[in-house]
Amino acid sequence: MKRLLVTTGNGMFGRALIDQLKGREDIALRVMVRDPAKFDVEADNIEVVVADMDHPETLAEPTRDVTHVFLTSPMDDHITARETAVIDACTANGTPHVIDIYGAVKHQGDHLDSMHLAAIEHLKASGLPWTLVSPNSVMETSLLPFKTQLPNGSIVGMSGDGKVGFVALEDVARVIAAVVLGEGHESKNYECTGPRAETMADVVADFAAVLGLDLDYQDLSEADYSELLLEFGIFPDQESLETNVLCHLRAWKEGRAALVTDTVEQVTGQAPMSVSQWIDSKREYFTS
Repeated sequence: MKRLLVTTGNGMFGRALIDQLKGREDIALRVMVRDPAKFDVEADNIEVVVADMDHPETLAEPTRDVTHVFLTSPMDDHITARETAVIDACTANGTPHVIDIYGAVKHQGDHLDSMHLAAIEHLKASGLPWTLVSPNSVMETSLLPFKTQLPNGSIVGMSGDGKVGFVALEDVARVIAAVVLGEGHESKNYECTGPRAETMADVVADFAAVLGLDLDYQDLSEADYSELLLEFGIFPDQESLETNVLCHLRAWKEGRAALVTDTVEQVTGQAPMSVSQWIDSKREYFTS
């Protein structure tokens, strides 16, 4: 039987992957969390373990006797250290197949990209079997925040005419699950996108059409957009704003997120959701 360690059971990708694999009889899930009180999924194939990537000494037991590890970490300045610690623990405990989240947006060596690449190079040098799953911008992180702007009749951004091959979280999770359950995925980088690339004006038009709203898109300068987010306290400082938002939207504007692939369908056998289909699936959230 395959035994999978999910390093961030309470994280976005980790939780989505667990939803794909919970209850299956052909795989055992070891779910790593820092706070078990925040984890509320129950299934016969789930074991919850408490550990912290910021404390490498806690990683020995979670990484023991597993065949696969799904590796992702919070998006902050500790990415390299955390993921390197997990890789080292895996190496000390065996040779599990590590599936690591990267990204399809071309960040061109900015700070976020440099942290990810350092961890990936460490993984490749470790001798462990590995697969990268690299989503383009994920709809949940990119588009769910629009809910607060919909009542205003206007969505603001800073992406110009740049197109983005947005991908749904569920589709990314299905790819990760297929890698864990299947064979022949070692040393591959699966770049996951939706079926087409859209500008933010296109996306706002999708929202208007699906939800029956009168909406427009306002494109701001980076300086004005940054000032707006900081003014409303959406991010506490410029550093976190840069890592979580600006570096991504800058890439969108410059056309570095326009990639469209058939990876999701090729790996899973099912076509990915479009932006319109995703909005419709989240209709209750956006209209409540």
